[in-house]
Amino acid sequence: MLGLAIEDVRLTFNLFAMNIRDRYLGSSLGSAWAVANPLFMLALYTFLFGYVIKVRLPGAETTFAYALWLISGYGPWIGTVESLSASTSSVVGATGIVKNLAIKTELLPIAATFVGLVSVSVCLIFLNLLLLADGRLPGIHTLWLPVVVVVHFLLLAALGLWLSAINVFARDLGQALPNLLTIAMFSTPIFYPIDNLPELFQRITRVNPFYILVESYRSVILTQAMPPLGGLAYVLALAIVAFVSGLFMFRRVKGQFSSML
Repeated sequence: MLGLAIEDVRLTFNLFAMNIRDRYLGSSLGSAWAVANPLFMLALYTFLFGYVIKVRLPGAETTFAYALWLISGYGPWIGTVESLSASTSSVVGATGIVKNLAIKTELLPIAATFVGLVSVSVCLIFLNLLLLADGRLPGIHTLWLPVVVVVHFLLLAALGLWLSAINVFARDLGQALPNLLTIAMFSTPIFYPIDNLPELFQRITRVNPFYILVESYRSVILTQAMPPLGGLAYVLALAIVAFVSGLFMFRRVKGQFSSML
């Protein structure tokens, strides 16, 4: 399908494992940092907003409710940042593989995308532990969670194909990406409710795929409700179009990678 064979799954997994291993090469904890880093950030935000700043959601009785609401949006965003950062630099950072091995180089950004899946998994486990501590048990709507994760990472893989290819020819993208992701984060209602925005910006934000994904995570985990199925279908359609077009574009230009690296 799309020029990808079943044996590419194993290679993609091996490239993913290599990404995790090389990222923390030389550190004492090694790959354990892939779990420790997001866990530290989530614990910090829980303490900061739940017990120091004591921000409250409108209608919520406790500040802990805001901490849960924040983590359910910020946790997936950590995964988004890690995925896009890793996939953008995946081709440039694998010069030896691109020049010396006959592999499908489009698997490099796809495999790098799954780096963020570790952070998202840590977030979901941490969040569910907090919910259990708050006396709330997972409900039937939690079964929608795998669907949300698949749509999320299909979109990230699609963006990774585009960004990794562009970064080969325009290295400034790798330098600008952290700033662009920071702008995207604060443009998405992760730290604040969408009702805080002016009406015009609310309309624009409602078609932001990352906002729809954040709301989907919050719906199935926090409010125990159906995710916005129309919104998810919209994000899925965007992801499929972006993935297929990104794959086509990547294959058109990958013959020039060796001369640019």
